[in-house]
Amino acid sequence: MFLVALAQFAPPPIVITKSGRPIKAGIHLGKTYEITGNNLTLDFTGTVIQGSLPTIDPDKRLGTGVTIRGENITIKGLKVQGFKIGALATQSPGLKLIDCDFSNNYKPRLLSTREKEDLSDWLSFHQNEKREWTRYGAGLYLEDVTNFEIKNLTVTNGMNGLLMTRCDKGLVWNSTLCFNSGLGIGMYRSNQNRIMHNNLDWNVRGYSHGVYNRGQDSAGILVFEQCNKNIFAYNSVTRGGDGFFLWAGQTTMDTGKGGCNDNLIYANDFSFAPTNGIEATFSRNRFSNNRVNGCWHGFWTGYSYDTEIVGNEINDNEEGIAHEHGNGVRVQQNWFGSNKTAIRIWANEKQDPNWGYPKFRNTKSENWLISGNHFAYTGPLSFARTSNVTVADSHLGHSGFKFDPNCANITLKKLSLWSDDPTGGIPPSAVKTDITIDPVPLKSGYVSGNSWTAPPTTWKDEAREIKAIRGGKNPFQNWPGREHVYPESNTPQVMIFSAANEKSTIKMTEWGPYTYQHPLLWEGRTDPKTKAKKLSIFGPKGKWKLKTASGLKASATQGTVPGSIIIQPDPNNPNQRLELIYTGKTTTDHRGIVTPAGKPVPFSWESTNIPINWQATFFAWDPTKSDPRTQREAYDLAAQSTALATWKGTELNFAGYGKFVPNLPATHFVTSASGTFSVPEGIYQIDCTTDDGIRVWLDEKLIVDAWKYQGPTPYNQLLRLSKGNHTLRVEHFQIDGYATLKVKVSPAKIAP
Repeated sequence: MFLVALAQFAPPPIVITKSGRPIKAGIHLGKTYEITGNNLTLDFTGTVIQGSLPTIDPDKRLGTGVTIRGENITIKGLKVQGFKIGALATQSPGLKLIDCDFSNNYKPRLLSTREKEDLSDWLSFHQNEKREWTRYGAGLYLEDVTNFEIKNLTVTNGMNGLLMTRCDKGLVWNSTLCFNSGLGIGMYRSNQNRIMHNNLDWNVRGYSHGVYNRGQDSAGILVFEQCNKNIFAYNSVTRGGDGFFLWAGQTTMDTGKGGCNDNLIYANDFSFAPTNGIEATFSRNRFSNNRVNGCWHGFWTGYSYDTEIVGNEINDNEEGIAHEHGNGVRVQQNWFGSNKTAIRIWANEKQDPNWGYPKFRNTKSENWLISGNHFAYTGPLSFARTSNVTVADSHLGHSGFKFDPNCANITLKKLSLWSDDPTGGIPPSAVKTDITIDPVPLKSGYVSGNSWTAPPTTWKDEAREIKAIRGGKNPFQNWPGREHVYPESNTPQVMIFSAANEKSTIKMTEWGPYTYQHPLLWEGRTDPKTKAKKLSIFGPKGKWKLKTASGLKASATQGTVPGSIIIQPDPNNPNQRLELIYTGKTTTDHRGIVTPAGKPVPFSWESTNIPINWQATFFAWDPTKSDPRTQREAYDLAAQSTALATWKGTELNFAGYGKFVPNLPATHFVTSASGTFSVPEGIYQIDCTTDDGIRVWLDEKLIVDAWKYQGPTPYNQLLRLSKGNHTLRVEHFQIDGYATLKVKVSPAKIAP
């Protein structure tokens, strides 16, 4: 009720127009503020502007906490939480935000699970001319702000850290924008900014270690739509969906003009991204002296031209550099180690005739210079439909070439190869000068066990070196959760190369990436014979003790955090729950609630498997003749026609753009499903997610009526069920696009 009242009956904002300490220290609940004027200096130290009760789920947080407008405004120590947007600044040249904290604002509940991705979690940043990005929320949103400075900003436990639209000549430094489920920093039509000395780690979604790595267009840094001449230097941007994600913009796609050009990306760490460490397409930029280790692609730079990739460390990726339709690209003085494919360059046979970009731009794959690189125990350099390639002055240790026959004008000179193939994969037509090919030695330098050590010399890009800012922090060490991977290591993060271990620290929950700031039970391996499960216990250092164990036996009653516990589920009980009590350091949960050190914190794991015996039948409907949204008879008529497909199972859980089952179209169909299940007496939650319309009956009583065109939308009901058998009946229709149909019954976590 409080949230509804706040949204509908919130008083007008309190207007601040004078310098000084504008409001008293302490928590200010349910109030918003408007800062307006010129040449103001405001100190909010010790003040918290709280938009909603801390117990409100993050996806229910609404409104904007603070709006800012005016020239030369300096704000210090401002803390805003519990809103959709923490602070919004517009048309505020000379703005300075110092030591502010906009953590614990809006973030959505994610529908992807550890077992299965839900495509509705994918993001789209394609339009922001009218603040479309605000639908995703943000800690801080800047619009039409120039010559600004953001220093020591903290935004964690939300969806987006800092979003910038039409913002130029600013400086963002010494900030911590981590553990958000969307973006660390997002830029739109913003130019000549400096982004330096920041931690932008764990801004990620769409990842389940060992199951799927999608990223879902989350990123540590997003550079989108005509952003030029920005500098990104000395940032730690690890474990982002993408580390760095740059896209030219729709204008460029349609006309071939513009792009996100002449940006300098220097001395950053973009390692351990589930997808691309660096994705930069349809543009011209320079990437120098960066670390890009342990990603799916180190670089994905398709259709970029006159791009420079110089002096980077590119290790342990599926593909070090993947580039389609590029021309005039220089790859020089990089270190490649243990990539499955070092470099892959190619062009498609033809382009879409309806696409504007290739009508105005050269999209041939040609004019590549690859020189001065070191390739150590890495996969091949692969080329297809590419011409005018020069590879020179490089050592290829346990590597070689793959040239498709349709490549032309290949020049190779001053190369040393270790290869088991006596030709090294070099085609006879290549122009060769000073080439040596030796068998792979049993041992070679720069390898220690399964980990790479740094190369003996560090490449330095003297031509475009960016000096560190005096007072700029080193963001490459002392990151949260490191003791869970390397409990005995004092090595800074920037020197660690174990990609598999590093990406396993990304643990996605329904509220985004796990922050390691509160205790968590995480399901691990199940013994195939005994069915015993190992649960890892993560969190700040401390101790745990057993509170309750239902439907299972626990291997211990107490232990330490980090740690683990073995449980033996009761095969006759479909509902298992383990609850532990943590005591130790201060904790902060997914809502932002802080529990002081030494105070007990309960945390739990549960597995609910109420099997439902489902039977579903699928039918087509003709959109030219009827519409089930508005015509009940249209659904009935479709459901009486010849069935397209039938299905039986114990889990009604469909999602995707493709067909739910074989022989079913992706669009314009209806579903009729029924299921039976049995439970003990108690309070249960019926969860449904649908795209498009759904109706659900429990024991012939309508409990969900969402019969409309909609994106993936969750619905739930808390109901008391008697002991024994119950039935569910579901009607669903799909129009086009994405489709979802999920129905689940589980014991209620909270009584009504």
